Amino acid sequence: MTKKIMILMITVSLIFTVFTAVNAAELKEVNYLISGDSMEIDTLQLEPKFILNGGHQGKLNLAFDGDDFHIGADIGLNMISQPEFKMDLHLMLTDKVDAQDFGKGVGISAATLNKDLNFFWQTYYFVDEDLTDHSYYRGGARYNIGPRSDLEISIGNQYWDLSNRVINFGLTYKM
Repeated sequence: MTKKIMILMITVSLIFTVFTAVNAAELKEVNYLISGDSMEIDTLQLEPKFILNGGHQGKLNLAFDGDDFHIGADIGLNMISQPEFKMDLHLMLTDKVDAQDFGKGVGISAATLNKDLNFFWQTYYFVDEDLTDHSYYRGGARYNIGPRSDLEISIGNQYWDLSNRVINFGLTYKM
């Protein structure tokens, strides 16, 4: 387990170094999420999103579920990019997926690109063989509450516990 965590940490460090040190990416926004089911808060998440030189996006997910810290790294490749809609293909690595070490997933996401209200969804399929459930997803809406901030309300699950259905409330700050 520690070997896989070390490999993931080195990979995340290399991705972060490429994003920041070589100017290959620009920090686009940071998403702060509180997740839970009904009236209980389960998880706090921080998601910095980067734009790579080719217009593709990179994302880190740093989460604390009350017991453990979880890390996910994601690279999104543009499939469709229009003024009011975009769709991306994703590759994701995680430190843990559904109680197993080191998850590997592919996914797809789509989002509307309007001024006030935007809808989005993302879904991933983890290719790890020993999983009973392979799907990680999140979908919802973002409402513009200021010139550089959005309010997010979404539903989904968590990649480290795929059976845990949660409601997410968050703020996105655009750089």
